[in-house]
Amino acid sequence: MRTVLSEFKRLQYLDYTEWLKTQMEINSGVRNEHIREFLQVWKPKIGLYAGSFNPFHYGHLNILEKAEKIFDKVIIAYGKNLEKKNEVYPRPTGISDHQIIEYDGLLTDLIDSLDYDVTLIRGLRNSTDLQYELTQFKFLQELKSDIKIVNIFCDKQFEHLSSSAIRNLLKYNVGYQYIVK
Repeated sequence: MRTVLSEFKRLQYLDYTEWLKTQMEINSGVRNEHIREFLQVWKPKIGLYAGSFNPFHYGHLNILEKAEKIFDKVIIAYGKNLEKKNEVYPRPTGISDHQIIEYDGLLTDLIDSLDYDVTLIRGLRNSTDLQYELTQFKFLQELKSDIKIVNIFCDKQFEHLSSSAIRNLLKYNVGYQYIVK
């Protein structure tokens, strides 16, 4: 069973619908009938980690690593923030083992467009972020009453990191050490 679940983690870069096809192949190789029956009805817990991630920094990575311990699959959703008209930074190669999607509309529209159930992952650094996310939650709930959200606090050493602050540092040719390569 553990081998089959680790195979799912390895294949999480696939879209969930593609993964379902692959799951059938994996299931056919399982000899234990009870495990095979379980896998036929098992639905993985899927998290959707959405943000502009411009740039993707170690605070984002910290939240992602924590989310991976909670969810069977974490999808990274890059959103275009129309208020941020800045240079777009390259995506780190270290996240290429995840399914990555882009969206430019409402987050609730993205969630509705998926053929599967997801829980939105939100990262928090401090009480200011918490207050902001509470406000966002109310709007998200009004747009999609059945939305599920998990808030994850980053570790203390990442509380000061924000993409905006890093972009400001980069103007002075410093701050590169905070960006995930």
